[in-house]
Amino acid sequence: MSEIRTEEMTISMGPQHPATHGVLRFIIKTDGEIVHDVKCDIGYLHRGMEKIAEKVGYIGFQPYTDRVD
Repeated sequence: MSEIRTEEMTISMGPQHPATHGVLRFIIKTDGEIVHDVKCDIGYLHRGMEKIAEKVGYIGFQPYTDRVD
């Protein structure tokens, strides 16, 4: 019987997952089905607004507040 070989993977989960509501991201280190480490990135909300804001002045940019938890 041979041994199954696996290697550690780093997976980025979120913020697109419906359960995370766009403000939570997990960076998971896993080996097969075993999770070895999880780092949370709370407050992660990126919709490209930073790039839009770079091209206009302070008066020309209005942030969206529709998904604030």
